[in-house]
Amino acid sequence: MIIEQHALWGDETTPVYPATYTAYLAEKLPEADARPRPAVVICGGGGFTHVAPHEQDPVAFEFLSRGFQAFVLDYVTSSTGDVSYPNPQADLAKMIATIRLNAGAWNVDPQKVVAIGFSAGGFICASLACGWKKGPFAALAAARPDDIRPDAAILCYPVIDFAYLRDQQTRDPRIDLRVPKTGGKTGRDLLNDFLAMVTGGEATDEHLVEICPTTSVNRSMPPTFVWCAADDKTAPVAQVYPFAARMAAEGVPHELHVFSEGGHGLSMANRNTEVENAERQRSVRAWVDLAFDFLSRQGVC
Repeated sequence: MIIEQHALWGDETTPVYPATYTAYLAEKLPEADARPRPAVVICGGGGFTHVAPHEQDPVAFEFLSRGFQAFVLDYVTSSTGDVSYPNPQADLAKMIATIRLNAGAWNVDPQKVVAIGFSAGGFICASLACGWKKGPFAALAAARPDDIRPDAAILCYPVIDFAYLRDQQTRDPRIDLRVPKTGGKTGRDLLNDFLAMVTGGEATDEHLVEICPTTSVNRSMPPTFVWCAADDKTAPVAQVYPFAARMAAEGVPHELHVFSEGGHGLSMANRNTEVENAERQRSVRAWVDLAFDFLSRQGVC
């Protein structure tokens, strides 16, 4: 296996372009199948403040073992730069275009590039899957729209609808009580500050609806696999149903799997990602085979 680490936007990172990626590449063995491999771009979660490690390398290893070349994207977060929309999405678009540009050197089939996102990373992948053609992402990546389109998307307990999450978190009137050590800001103030940071504008209903992937679902979307748990309180399943309904209405090939329990942040649901949650891991472990079966039926692997 070859492991390479690179700045995404040039030879070195900059404060404006801090994103990096790690490529995990299977070497061509003398008697092995030398055909180009499909590729996966991995966007871990982390609440837009960081990228969770357990949703990075363990995912790459699983895809490698199933015949993919794997690319772990450290997109911009609030700890590295300007995380506001559409900057993380531009990083993903640039990564996909970069893979296609280097397909020969990396032994990648440029027509089989998959984006997988977890939680916050799911929002990034869903945004690009829905908006690759008409959104701002191609121009930001200095690429053609076709060069940034994922050939399939896998969304794992994704954040889809910020308006829904805001409304859920502000239902309790106690959120308006003053919070210590925040300069007198209430919980609602802090939530709105976070949403403004992530969405790149005031957290008005109009702006949150505008950037919600559900409103951009269209028939040019790639095949999309979504899974989540019914008891997930961080990214509630209720915000995913309208997204799936729009895909169905537009004729987008898709699957939605909702497990009765599991919570949030389970990654590959194996021993490499287990953190005192073995029972929850077992309850959703089937998602991995289901996702690869879906990709196979779509001709992506």
